[in-house]
Amino acid sequence: MQTNEPPRQMAPGSVRIYRYERMEGTGEGGDETGSEGEIGSEAGDWCFVRLPQRYAADGPPCPWIVCNHGNGWRMDGSERYANFSGKTQYGVDPQRDGAYLRPDLDGGRFRLYSNPTIEALLAAGYIVCGAQNGGDLLYGNRACRLACAAFVRHMKRTYRVEERCAMLGVSNGFLTSLGAAAELGGAGAVSALIGLYPLCNLRHACEHTHRDGVKRAFGISSDDPGEFAAKAGAFDPCGDRNGSGSATAPAPQYPPTLLVWSATDQVLPMGEHAVRLAARLRADGVDACDIRIDGDGEVCLHGDWRHFMPERFVAWCERNR
Repeated sequence: MQTNEPPRQMAPGSVRIYRYERMEGTGEGGDETGSEGEIGSEAGDWCFVRLPQRYAADGPPCPWIVCNHGNGWRMDGSERYANFSGKTQYGVDPQRDGAYLRPDLDGGRFRLYSNPTIEALLAAGYIVCGAQNGGDLLYGNRACRLACAAFVRHMKRTYRVEERCAMLGVSNGFLTSLGAAAELGGAGAVSALIGLYPLCNLRHACEHTHRDGVKRAFGISSDDPGEFAAKAGAFDPCGDRNGSGSATAPAPQYPPTLLVWSATDQVLPMGEHAVRLAARLRADGVDACDIRIDGDGEVCLHGDWRHFMPERFVAWCERNR
């Protein structure tokens, strides 16, 4: 159902799809573009909110998780895009021998345009939500992270939710999650982070795999490492911490982090992304866990269904509430 604002009475089990308004005077305006030349930040972002059956507007606060999309995901007000990814999406993704296309093949969880991760979280009593976060292909720039932080504040104003949320990000959406967590104050606002096939080494992406996209997102006009450092270095989780600022909160405030990756990812070399970040976090004393999903001789590409571990994700969120 498409609306311009959430209704006052929201039925449990419903899916809300609407454009939310960022509050003026709170750093949530639509003109936040960060560094000169950065792109992004759309006023009135599309968002989706999926309510669990136990939700009540006058009941106890619900746990909740904000799910952040990766590259190429554009919400348009339809239920087809009231999600954070087309991977494992019911009625859409042909992976796993068609298990997500037929209602009788996935244990009764099938709900068109949802996915097993969403359904497991809903069954555990979580509100599952997400937003466009200022646009697409933003690589965690300031506009993107401010937009995600604004959506978190909108959720807290509008729904009966617990004080802290969990966050999940797929691919580039993990940079969104990291940046928003930092904007919100780290573990005081975000109880847990989950990254699936995560992009989390911005310099490596700029130099090797996503050069044009990263340069455009941060307004970088040259291949000079100094320009990258000046405009994007502060947003790089694996970057130089002696720079001005950081995309991550300081270690004591860094949320517990779960990263799921494969060694045969054809888009990102995970030794430079998930493995590097997890090692860095553990060295800093952060509760960080990384899971490799492909064994020797197996091939698990970027977005393979095995990255999605619904029960494990619920357990991670519950452990860190």
